Amino acid sequence: MIVGSIARRYAKALFDLAVEAGRVEAWAEGLSALQKAVASSPELKDLLENPVYAKEQRQAVAGKLAAALSLDLQPTHLLALLAERNRLAYLSGIADTFGQLADRKLGRVRARVTSAVPLADGEAQALSQRLAAATGAQVLLERAVDPALLGGVVAQVGSLVYDGSLRAQLEALRRSMKQ
Repeated sequence: MIVGSIARRYAKALFDLAVEAGRVEAWAEGLSALQKAVASSPELKDLLENPVYAKEQRQAVAGKLAAALSLDLQPTHLLALLAERNRLAYLSGIADTFGQLADRKLGRVRARVTSAVPLADGEAQALSQRLAAATGAQVLLERAVDPALLGGVVAQVGSLVYDGSLRAQLEALRRSMKQ
């Protein structure tokens, strides 16, 4: 619980600065790239989060990471502040929360679409447009493949699930035949 509230406070403060500077999209992309870079390297994650390493080492690595990703000044300052206060472990939560705030501000939602086979770009585009019409917001698709679906797609937008899978259709047919 406390981890989430600390991450939310940092993310909200940075978000307020981003809105003021008109850089919400750029900072969201930068934080996302930073989060992916740290998540993709267990050694980097350990170095940034493990208190065994000296604070100066973590600050130096955080600074080089910010420079390598060409982060704007304020996100770079946030990274330095987190390193100084031994709070780099909150980076992922901060990036997630900032992304959610940015999505809300920019009028978009994220949808996870699972299909039995990989969707073609045209199919994904059409699905994105239909979901946008249903939600009234721009939809950013995250695609996944699950062969257990047999066919069709399952789209999850927030807590709402649109199940157009063959499995769900067969189950509905089975229930209607029992009645």
